[in-house]
Amino acid sequence: MSHNVSLIFETTEERDQLIGTFKPLTNVSVNAHVGGPRNLQAVMHKDKPDLVLLALSRPDDAAFELIEAATLRHPTVMLLLVSYETGMATLKRAMRAGVRDVLPGPLSAASVKAGVAYVEESKSITSQFVDNEGTLYAFMPAKGGCGCTFLVTNLAYLLAEASKRVLIVDLNLYFGDAVSYLTSRKPEASVVDMARQSHRLDAALLAVSVLKVRDNLHVLCAPELPYQLEAVTPETVAAILGLARTEYDFVLLDMARVMDPAAVKALDLAERIHVVAGQTLPALRDAQRIIGVFEGLSYPREKIQLVLNRYSKGGQIPLGEVERATGHKVARVLPASDEAVLVSINQGIPLAKLAARDPVARALQEWVQELSPVAVNAGKQSWFSTIAGRL
Repeated sequence: MSHNVSLIFETTEERDQLIGTFKPLTNVSVNAHVGGPRNLQAVMHKDKPDLVLLALSRPDDAAFELIEAATLRHPTVMLLLVSYETGMATLKRAMRAGVRDVLPGPLSAASVKAGVAYVEESKSITSQFVDNEGTLYAFMPAKGGCGCTFLVTNLAYLLAEASKRVLIVDLNLYFGDAVSYLTSRKPEASVVDMARQSHRLDAALLAVSVLKVRDNLHVLCAPELPYQLEAVTPETVAAILGLARTEYDFVLLDMARVMDPAAVKALDLAERIHVVAGQTLPALRDAQRIIGVFEGLSYPREKIQLVLNRYSKGGQIPLGEVERATGHKVARVLPASDEAVLVSINQGIPLAKLAARDPVARALQEWVQELSPVAVNAGKQSWFSTIAGRL
């Protein structure tokens, strides 16, 4: 497979220095230019490259405006920025302008090799998962504090433990913090960043936008601050989730208690919607209202799954009363175990890693077994024993 690569330097000296030492790469055609961002659009038009490496030592807003104008005109060209500024702020701004990644400067032969590898990996990922269609589940709290995000993140962790590729999409765009339940690392991109580039979505863009908790467990995070949310439309949500389903076995949506058009589109696309409620009258009232809205959207009853979290047999509202109050059968019950769950949340570590024998951890493991059954041969350890032993 041949690749057409264009390099754009800021100065003639930088270009000539690379040309003097550059050794040709197999099946790679390289054109070197001078001019920086102001020359980007012309190079994309003339060279018709697969990849552009743009050297920009100190990027500013004016440069990013030129970059965005060029990538909007040529969305199929992969653009990598080579800069001495590689921090989170630069990466976020670059991605909003259509840059796929930021490589450390200066632009060198190693940069070209890294860029070519980037293109090849992108094409490999896209072809590998093109026929895959993962399962899409939505989770919505009936009321704040019902434990919805805890359930989403811990289910995702256990599905990943069962060797599934899992993506959490945090659609609580104002105050989402799903990633903090799994790791202390900070995201470099968000749902909003992807939505702003919906016209150039592909596997490579998704790969650099997610935070990788582990090799097969990723999070597409909510924005750090609720800015530019107008980019998150029904169309961009549909595009992002459609792409995600080709890349992952399970896509779990952590929803907010918001029913704007973008959220409704996500719910439309979900195979199941899990309404998470607590064993309190206010939570059950809100669950009833939410289920009523879903019925008004003509969702079939089997698509709506009522999950009762922190359930206690000695609670003031028995299970039968819960079902009468909501008008919906309870699909799943998770027991109360506040101390262990709080430790898990406060430390940002999945419960199964901290206390595999905890009743909530066991209930979650059983849930995962139903979502993703594992064949067990006679005479061998059960699936539950195997995963509990690892944890």
